[in-house]
Amino acid sequence: MRGLLSLAVLVLVSGVVLAGNIDILAIRSAEYLMELSRNAVTDCADGVTYNPAGLVFMNDGIHLNFSGQYIGKDYTISGTFLGATEETEVSTTKPTTFIPNFYAVYKTGKLAAFGAFTVPAGGGSVDYSEGLFIMPLLQTGIVQAQYGPGHVALLNEGSMEGTSFYMRGTTGIAYAFNETFSGAVSGRFTTAHRNYKGEGSFTVVDMATGQPVGTASAELDVDRAATGMSAVISVDYKPSDAINLAARYETATALDFEATANVVSSWDAVLPYLADGAMQRRDLPAVAAIGVEMAINDRFRLGGSANYYFLEQADQGEDDGINDAYGDGWEANISGRYQFNEAIAGALGYSYSNYGGNDSTYTDLEYNINAGLLSGGVNWQATNVMDFTLAGGATFFDKGNGVGIYTGETFDKKVFFVAIGANASF
Repeated sequence: MRGLLSLAVLVLVSGVVLAGNIDILAIRSAEYLMELSRNAVTDCADGVTYNPAGLVFMNDGIHLNFSGQYIGKDYTISGTFLGATEETEVSTTKPTTFIPNFYAVYKTGKLAAFGAFTVPAGGGSVDYSEGLFIMPLLQTGIVQAQYGPGHVALLNEGSMEGTSFYMRGTTGIAYAFNETFSGAVSGRFTTAHRNYKGEGSFTVVDMATGQPVGTASAELDVDRAATGMSAVISVDYKPSDAINLAARYETATALDFEATANVVSSWDAVLPYLADGAMQRRDLPAVAAIGVEMAINDRFRLGGSANYYFLEQADQGEDDGINDAYGDGWEANISGRYQFNEAIAGALGYSYSNYGGNDSTYTDLEYNINAGLLSGGVNWQATNVMDFTLAGGATFFDKGNGVGIYTGETFDKKVFFVAIGANASF
């Protein structure tokens, strides 16, 4: 049972993932959701995060970009609770109502200085009001230490909630070496917060007789926080007015999470990473990215991008267990944008993400299943200095099946996005 507990603890120290790769949230502007391929963008301030070196090809002046994003979620796990005979479902539909991102660029001559506030990872909550299949297994370990082997804890009622929210500040500078080639460097400071809340009531049953012999309860309320620094190197090559090529490399963000235990009742003996003052490492991985934009004519352009996530190199602590089972992840994006007239443009995009996960990484609170994202949007040039973007998209996930203590569980997700953004240039 100790081996079971060492695995069960991982469900509560894992993350809440919404989009991107592992913890990373790729959608950081309404323009990204509209086109999806942004790694070679040169005409918008969200290039601070997608193509910093390309900012030098913007017009001289100040450029601002702001967007807010809504994420609707339907996460479902099918399985059988300990002691039950029929399969059931637990689910969470708690949306993420608002994720902000802001970019600012000052361009003069060959130089562009820039800054940003973004939400690079996490960005939401899951709330399983019916509890999770792992909860009675976790409590059974405690019950057997009290009552002896042959006793189990059956869940009467319970709930589990997890929240993950990362915030990042970025500042940097880009320089045009000539009319076709530019480079950029930037530094980033990231602060990360995670919270876990859960409670459950249980009936203790003697398996030899099938009779209840007692009751048990458990409660959990733990905050975990970390900060870290990272850097970005970016280059852009514009061989002609019709073609732009770009590449960037983001270093890993080292994050040592420290736990603050508001309440850990009953489970404190088997959840060492959630004990007050406990530390656990979970870095955001390094990222390599490339992109191309091609103007087919004055109205139509195509884009292609690819990101590679170095998950295997990211430090996830010495006893991370499940995280060690991840392979490197990647995603590929394509998009097309059409200018209908001087004021209105529309775009469609498609992205496929391989998160590096597999059946050994799926748990009750973290199941990174490979997925495709289809999105589109419209842009309205309202004035000479202001334009607005409205975009939406839906993600189509594969289904995942659990192994080990999660054998018999099936994991499924449905996610949709809506974002609105505004640009201003002076």
